[in-house]
Amino acid sequence: MIDRKTDALINDLSADAAPVKRLATPLMRAFATLAGLALFGLVAILLLPHADPLAMRGAGGEMQAGIELVAALLTGTLAVIAAFHVAIPGRSRGWLAVPLPALALWLGLSGLGCWRDIVRSGTSGWELGHSMDCLVFIVTASLVLGVPLAWRLSRAAPIDPLPVAALGGLGIAALSAFLLQFFHPFAVTFLDLAVHVVAVLIVMALASLLRRPMLRPA
Repeated sequence: MIDRKTDALINDLSADAAPVKRLATPLMRAFATLAGLALFGLVAILLLPHADPLAMRGAGGEMQAGIELVAALLTGTLAVIAAFHVAIPGRSRGWLAVPLPALALWLGLSGLGCWRDIVRSGTSGWELGHSMDCLVFIVTASLVLGVPLAWRLSRAAPIDPLPVAALGGLGIAALSAFLLQFFHPFAVTFLDLAVHVVAVLIVMALASLLRRPMLRPA
């Protein structure tokens, strides 16, 4: 009798169940999202005022400057890829460390460049310059890029959204910092670097605070 009731209950519950489309692999979903973000960035560079599509060609004329920019781009890319993997329940938390080497390289080279600027320029290396404009740009661009990223991540229905949001916030902040270089000359003072770091932390904090409404499954 119990078995019959159980079978009947299963049949009743499954009768109205709609088929569920299986998600693509985390790597494929990450690449598709990154491609969309890259397209958005390209459109912004081509259409927004004050943008210079050739700005990267004159990035200080130094190999170090180019490596810094590649490290920022790599940090954002790896953080987004890691976020898609961590969003899947049961995935290794080792993905949390994936973007850290690129992040360390990015900040380390930026700090070295700032120190050289201070040694070369003296007190002018401590000037605020356009730092606040950079902060506004990074935070604003991150908010815009974060909407489609959060929607894509929410499709996996992450059980623990905090690490997903933190990685996503790091990813879009690093990508926004990379995009920033197309809108102002590549020249970073010590205070510029400090403001960039603060901007990244603000984005990560906002993503973490808003993780539940942002990553709630549709």
